[in-house]
Amino acid sequence: MVRENQKKVLKKRAFNFLVNPLSFVLCGLLIAALVWNYSQSETTLLKYQDQQGTTHTLNLSVRDRTRLTGLMQKLFAQGSFAYPLLGTKPLSWETYQNPFPLSSWTNFYDAFSEHSRTLRYGWQTWEKYQHLFPSAPLWIESPECYPGAISIFIVNQDYFNNVVKQNKEEFETVLGREIKDGSQLLEEAKNHSLTSEVLQGHQGLIGTVLGYGRNNSWKFLEGCENRMAIGCVWGEEEESVFAEEVTSSDIPLTEYYLSLYSCPSFAGDADSEESLALKKEYILTRLRVLDYYKEKDFLEATLSLLAGYRLPNHSKE
Repeated sequence: MVRENQKKVLKKRAFNFLVNPLSFVLCGLLIAALVWNYSQSETTLLKYQDQQGTTHTLNLSVRDRTRLTGLMQKLFAQGSFAYPLLGTKPLSWETYQNPFPLSSWTNFYDAFSEHSRTLRYGWQTWEKYQHLFPSAPLWIESPECYPGAISIFIVNQDYFNNVVKQNKEEFETVLGREIKDGSQLLEEAKNHSLTSEVLQGHQGLIGTVLGYGRNNSWKFLEGCENRMAIGCVWGEEEESVFAEEVTSSDIPLTEYYLSLYSCPSFAGDADSEESLALKKEYILTRLRVLDYYKEKDFLEATLSLLAGYRLPNHSKE
């Protein structure tokens, strides 16, 4: 009996030896989680300007600000969403993946990537404040033919309208119907996917409205049909110039992305008149983008763009 009691005592001590540290760790993690959650729920002030230059103040949680910043960095710094607003690019486009509906395991895993999570949570947050930016030419869609795939678009309606009118005959031939102008297509995109339904997934038309040039877009289409790779219009020399401008280790990460990645990159004939003109315009816009964001809070500056604010030297003629 004594030995049995001793065994019970030893087992109890061993159990306590294991449980106490584990309980300590779990309590520590719980406290840390509560502190972090509280810090994220605290509010912070954000200011932005509208088209008239009027300053607005937005009170939002730290979590919301972090998620909005992540979304806008993906779209405007690592992507080309600033170019329709500060330049002549008709349209910019970004995608991410939702885990459901499940279409494939590859897409399911992609839904949990940093890219998809940042855009998904960021857009959910943007929807809370979207009503404050009624003129923002930003919208989202989920094409039925690509389960779980989400597309985000931003449009410069004037340039989108112009590029469709300039190529009106080709749009009508491909789509098999009369097309008045780009405004008609954007109106249809309110109820149907712009790229997969309105433009019928046609790479020539899609490339044209994305501002990659009519000839480049058709050459890319031919390359897809013939399984022939088409090179990027930016040559190694031009890419190295971009890289040299951001070699300083002191440059902020957002400015690094704006300098190196925001400029539109696309396939085509690098030496054609069309490509040379496009590259010239995009490089000029890139300078405008860098100048606009210089020494500004990135999120505040981006929300000001979406509210219609432009510096005088960025106004379009």
